[in-house]
Amino acid sequence: MFESNGTGKGVLRSETYLTTDFQPEKPVGRDTEINRIVDAVRPLTKRRQPENLLVYGPAGVGKTTCVRHVFQKLEEETSVKPVYINAWQYNTRPSLLTELLIQLGYPAPRKGKPVDELLSKLREWLNKNRGIAVAIDEFDQLKDTEIIYDLQLLNQEAENPVGTILVSNQPPTRIQFDQRSQSRLSMQTLQFNPYSASQLAEILETRVEQGFRPGAVPDEVIQKIATHVAENSGDCRQALEILLRTGREADRNQESELTEALVIQILEN
Repeated sequence: MFESNGTGKGVLRSETYLTTDFQPEKPVGRDTEINRIVDAVRPLTKRRQPENLLVYGPAGVGKTTCVRHVFQKLEEETSVKPVYINAWQYNTRPSLLTELLIQLGYPAPRKGKPVDELLSKLREWLNKNRGIAVAIDEFDQLKDTEIIYDLQLLNQEAENPVGTILVSNQPPTRIQFDQRSQSRLSMQTLQFNPYSASQLAEILETRVEQGFRPGAVPDEVIQKIATHVAENSGDCRQALEILLRTGREADRNQESELTEALVIQILEN
């Protein structure tokens, strides 16, 4: 049933590079945004108060990829401890604080630990170690934004500072903070706009080199996908999905390269 129906020499070489889970060495077309995130967290490297930053924009425009890239470099090149947490998974105050502690190396506390006790352990870590950069992705999914108040209070009470990067699909005007967090929060903003056709083409060219056999994807196919996605959403995830689906269809048809006609067929379906 699952035997290969071809020669084993399909156009696809590795699908790993064609998924949104793949973290590129450096995001394409986002130098300005990356530099802004770096500027926000750089004070942490000198044990100074960083800027709190709200990174926002529609899905698939590189927000998470850029934050993860900066955090990876922060861990490799400095003594600051970066922590990335997705609020889809940890959307309550206790669960997010617990996950933060776990990533800092504490044994997982038992369920039902009081928030004050969790904060005390965080304060203890900051007093003994170094600064922390915390990225909360999908921030608009949090059920309790009082976590921001917690992190700001730690900034005042602990020996080392905490930097907060919030990542959201929603613009600042649609994000509601609780009153205590709002009164303490000094939040800068960074908007990510949809990718242009040229940016999408550059991203796809890089992924094609990694994921397809040489010569399997002509330039006109890349341009066709990039232009279509740029005109409709500017969503890199959508562009990669179309590219992957077209590659799989070419393999099923035992074709040696992708064609514009095949892309059109995928788009129509």
